[in-house]
Amino acid sequence: MGIRLLLIILAVGAVYIMVRRYLVRARKTSVNRQKNVAENMVRCEVCGTFLPEREALERGSLFYCSREHLDQASHDKS
Repeated sequence: MGIRLLLIILAVGAVYIMVRRYLVRARKTSVNRQKNVAENMVRCEVCGTFLPEREALERGSLFYCSREHLDQASHDKS
C-alpha cells in the first residue's frame, strides 16, 4: 500500500510540473507575439528621426523626438 501511495504522489507531482511548465511557455510565447506587433512610426519635424508614435511628443499634428526639439520648433515659429 505504501509503494502505491508513493507512486500516485509522484505521478501527480510529475503531471503538476508538466502542466506548470506548459503554462509558463504559453505565457512567454504570448508576450513575445505581442512585442512583435508593428508600431506606427512618426518623423520628428526638426531632425527627421523616425520613432514610435507612443514615444513621440506631439503638438497639433506635428511630432518631435525630444523636449528640446519641441521647444526649438516653438521658438523658430515666433
